[in-house]
Amino acid sequence: MKIEVIISAYNNVCDLQLVLNGYRRQSEPNFSICIADDGSGPEVRDLIDQYTDLNIRHVWQEDHGFRKTRIVNNAITTSQAEHIILTDGDCIPSPDFVADHKEMASPDKFTVGVRVYIKKDISQRLRNQALDITALFNILWLLWQSIKKKISKSEQAIRYPTWLLPLVTKLKPRMTRFGANLAMSRTSLCEVNGLDEDYEGWGVEDTDLIWRLSEYGLTPTGALGRCRQYHLEHKPSEKNTEARAHLMRKQKAGKIRCLNGIEKLTGTS
Repeated sequence: MKIEVIISAYNNVCDLQLVLNGYRRQSEPNFSICIADDGSGPEVRDLIDQYTDLNIRHVWQEDHGFRKTRIVNNAITTSQAEHIILTDGDCIPSPDFVADHKEMASPDKFTVGVRVYIKKDISQRLRNQALDITALFNILWLLWQSIKKKISKSEQAIRYPTWLLPLVTKLKPRMTRFGANLAMSRTSLCEVNGLDEDYEGWGVEDTDLIWRLSEYGLTPTGALGRCRQYHLEHKPSEKNTEARAHLMRKQKAGKIRCLNGIEKLTGTS
């Protein structure tokens, strides 16, 4: 099974470098990366050129504001992979990130990974190269930093033994779902017509995709300690109230296959 990690990015070379360093440390070597670039300058291309040991391609569009959905759809359309992992350029993967997603992959499911939140102090130390990303993979260090309020959700990084996962899942049956750690077959993505390009600006497009995949008939799956990623803190984005209203209208109408997606449709699909 061919796997591709699609990483949405825009100009933040420092964070993207930390993320790509994480993909250099994967226990599963058989995967490719696509940088879905929403109009960055040449610095991102220059960074990618430094990672000749990784199988990376770069899709780019001109900068006309936040158009993540459009460039990610471009990446999906041009992908040769059978299974797609969607993530962002500020999320460092754990060493087993791709391997976990591969193990949990199923045609009738989509996988939701877990996220540890790295707060400002440690995020800056990582960016300044005062701290190596391998520190994030030490659970005792993570828990200690969590006690000091420098990291949150560190318990989600505990890699429970497989035999214990059913019990752990019962204790925390519902996991937070977000598009920065989401995987599914490319076929199922195309069946719902990819991301809805009517969403411009930050937020909600991921929630929309998760809702449509669920309505299409896919079952969400995931487990604590699996498909882990570490999110670097950044300035919070403004809430997009119009996007939220658009989602509510779509849900009320039951529009599972978006009109303005990979294909440009008309009617009431």
